[in-house]
Amino acid sequence: ERQSSAAGGQLNAKQLNGHISHANGADELLRLFAAHSASLNHIHAANLWNKLGKQRIERRHEEQLERLVQRTLDLVSSCNAQALANVAHGVAKCGLQARVVHPLFVAVAEAAVRGGL
Repeated sequence: ERQSSAAGGQLNAKQLNGHISHANGADELLRLFAAHSASLNHIHAANLWNKLGKQRIERRHEEQLERLVQRTLDLVSSCNAQALANVAHGVAKCGLQARVVHPLFVAVAEAAVRGGL
């Protein structure tokens, strides 16, 4: 599956993951999410949250992070243990309001229980 990058080029799933891994800062990570949100898979979401949890999050990022929370909710059931851990840790480190992240934490916990983790 191929997708357009923010710059207009084509990225496959592996290339997108590489771009996420090498992104510099929350702005670049959130630009990648915005450009590829429809084709984001559970691996991309876990990688984004893992990286975002290590960034300085500012108030201006909150709206886009809330969109990522919503998109991640669609993908949680596909996550393995490592991906669930990356999502939970990254989301917690971003410091979003509890009302925004609570449904995602519930979904992560339910996916872990379903997976026998």
